[in-house]
Amino acid sequence: MPYRIYGSAKKTIICVSGAKQTMAAWRSFITHFISDYSVAVFDLPGQGRSSILSGPHGVTFDEQIEVLDKIVNKTNNNMPVHLAAASWGTIISAAYAARHPDSVDKMILGSFGAKPNQNVLDLIKEGQKLFNNNQRSKVAPLMIKMFGQYIPDFYKNNIIEQFRTMSWEQCMSFYEHCEFVKKSQDIEDYIDLKNIKAPTLIVSGEYDEILDQKDVAVASSRIPDCELKTVLGAGHFLHWEREDILHTYSEFLAR
Repeated sequence: MPYRIYGSAKKTIICVSGAKQTMAAWRSFITHFISDYSVAVFDLPGQGRSSILSGPHGVTFDEQIEVLDKIVNKTNNNMPVHLAAASWGTIISAAYAARHPDSVDKMILGSFGAKPNQNVLDLIKEGQKLFNNNQRSKVAPLMIKMFGQYIPDFYKNNIIEQFRTMSWEQCMSFYEHCEFVKKSQDIEDYIDLKNIKAPTLIVSGEYDEILDQKDVAVASSRIPDCELKTVLGAGHFLHWEREDILHTYSEFLAR
């Protein structure tokens, strides 16, 4: 499991990627924060440069939390860390903060999905149909059409190329992840949100097609110290679409 640390400051931010996102997704984030923080990035098993050495292609929910715990222990400089997460990474981060409340100082959850909405379920159904019919090359364009339409062309091309070059094992890992999402009706079946001690900032894009904002608001109300912010004019990929949101993150972490 590869990981990298940028910067040498005492305080550490650990970036937790969304499904199939790699360390490269945090490039602009690292540039913004490196002068004040050490920034750690990593690839979860089944994506990027990581490898699953044994066992099934799927990585369970508990295993993903265990991976994050190992990264925290490797990079925390013997003090609580900040977590900054995107999309699926917000679920893993919230679960970690609930299970290890004293290990997290502050937490930023960008595009936090409280439960799968119908758009997500429709996307998974159509994507799995393409995969099963040996049309893998059409999966990335479908995803971009459904919830990545606001990102710059550079990132769209990167996503298309990533899916074009994914190994069979990585494809199966993503397939298994989608199966888990289909079965997950409510985040609180897996995470006791009231156990989160860390001050938390949840950020959602105004035009995010795969989040139900009412569900996000309900979930955020159950985190004891939580602020919910809507970014106008943004979709699901927040700091790709609106890089100025990083200043909001800085202000939150500096409190």
